[in-house]
Amino acid sequence: MDTIERTTGAVGQTFALRPGVLMPDWSLTTEPTARDALAASMVAAQRAEKWSDLSAAEDRVWRAVLRGFAHSGAAPDMARLAAGTGLAEPTVAEILRALRRRDLVVLEERGTAVTAAYPFSARETGHRVRLDKLAVVYALCAIDALGMGAMLSCDTAVESSCPECGVPIQITMHDKGRALASAAPATAVVWAGIRYADECGATSGCTVKLFFCTNEHLVAWRHRVDPGGAGFQLSMEAALQVGKGLFVPMLAPRSEEDGA
Repeated sequence: MDTIERTTGAVGQTFALRPGVLMPDWSLTTEPTARDALAASMVAAQRAEKWSDLSAAEDRVWRAVLRGFAHSGAAPDMARLAAGTGLAEPTVAEILRALRRRDLVVLEERGTAVTAAYPFSARETGHRVRLDKLAVVYALCAIDALGMGAMLSCDTAVESSCPECGVPIQITMHDKGRALASAAPATAVVWAGIRYADECGATSGCTVKLFFCTNEHLVAWRHRVDPGGAGFQLSMEAALQVGKGLFVPMLAPRSEEDGA
């Protein structure tokens, strides 16, 4: 596939997300197709350029956004972010705009209200995830839905549907979100489409990272909706590996931190 040929050299490459934390975590992404899909996604969205060398304040606000989604199921507002980070609201607003430029959060037009932060969406997406002992949230895409449990160290239950026929798809993860427990139907697969536009993965790449009930329905959907679109057909296990490699580092502590 053309996408694989263009990104093979990127497999195994990392960058510093924060001191002591490398992105992505290739040790969690071992299947060759999963590694190719993750590399292609990182290259297409220029993640190394956009996400590396976060300032301590940017990192603090970003992680507060992620934890706020996980604990409430909704995007934290400005007052909550200021209280949680110890920063003044105008400073938080400025940092949120910087995180938007890095494509780490999505903001309302002409505002600073958060509407999404990978892997979470404040709006219904069709990918519903129940986080054990936390909240029920919406994921931006299939990969996000599978990977968020490992990021948060909690078991999850994902509810989605096949975009070709509408049949429900249910996936559960155990071992603190790091292992696939069940998938129904057993024939379900993931299409990890590679697309990036308008400096926002949520409105481009996430729209073509989907669950399908069978490979046949994936092929039919691609022929009907996205002919010629680049991407990777993944087993559920391979898709989970992509999610873990991408999302586990997001909340990993800085080297100077004792936790958090």
